[in-house]
Amino acid sequence: MKTWSKILVFGFAILALCACVYGRSVPQLRTIYMGDSIFDVGTNKYVKNSVSRCDFVPYGKTRYNKPSGRCSDGFLIPDLINQVIGLPFSKPFLGLKAGSQLPLSINFALDGSGLLDSTHSDWGVVSFNEQLKQLEQLANKISKKNLNDFVVVISSGGNDIAANLQNTAEIDLEAMLVLLEKGLEQLYRYGFRKIVYSSVGPLGCAPIVTSGGNCVREINNLVEQFNGQAREIVLGVARKFPGMRGTFVDGYSLIKSFVENPVKFGFKNGGGCCPNCLSHKNTLSGLCKNPSDYVFWDLIHPTEHTYTLLRREFTKQIAKIL
Repeated sequence: MKTWSKILVFGFAILALCACVYGRSVPQLRTIYMGDSIFDVGTNKYVKNSVSRCDFVPYGKTRYNKPSGRCSDGFLIPDLINQVIGLPFSKPFLGLKAGSQLPLSINFALDGSGLLDSTHSDWGVVSFNEQLKQLEQLANKISKKNLNDFVVVISSGGNDIAANLQNTAEIDLEAMLVLLEKGLEQLYRYGFRKIVYSSVGPLGCAPIVTSGGNCVREINNLVEQFNGQAREIVLGVARKFPGMRGTFVDGYSLIKSFVENPVKFGFKNGGGCCPNCLSHKNTLSGLCKNPSDYVFWDLIHPTEHTYTLLRREFTKQIAKIL
């Protein structure tokens, strides 16, 4: 376990010890995940009309040996964060049964979702704005005091850009940023006080657009522009509202480094293991033998190995806002 992961776990151990000594209870840290396929642990299986899904072979081959609804070969960031914190895997909100006990970790993220309602609207996905409405239903059932136990982790914005890679002039960064800011402010009004926002990854380095392993600078420039402003929004909202804590995870720079120098980080290839997965046809054709050798699983989603290397940055940032 890496240093920051150890610090996070050690910190909770100390709090628990102090609680025992002084007879006080320590709030149970809980997590909520929102956004897109980077965090979707199976919500796509519960959206019947959605054509954006990862519930077919060979997704999940490394960790589950069967599709789990995760858009990778194994664990995603929510799984890895919860392991460090000591929580069970997050449960898709749409999969919760009425009247059942509320899980310690809840997941609203959906494959294909974007900040804009219009992104992949014809795919039957649930946008970030719609996820906020789902979360409001949940927040109304929890006391304001207990809402403070939750860390809300968000990955949204990548699909708004990826949906227009063939015509980047159609990408509306300003509208995306406005909706992000409104969404974060809405979370505060619901009663949540700890927010983690994950950058959009280096889409210009994804196998779906690269040629010969070279990243597409024009696309990455757009992503960098969005990420820079998104970071300022996250930190600005945290400063604006009393008690609000917000932090930004720069996964973009890390993944870009993996692609540009894969061997240095334990990979053999900066491309994708499953070149036909996104097509939903002949998915086993060209499938690599060892996904951990690759930065990407399919043509756009990272492998579990990549997510494992990102986990340290996420736990580091979460520790800052506790």
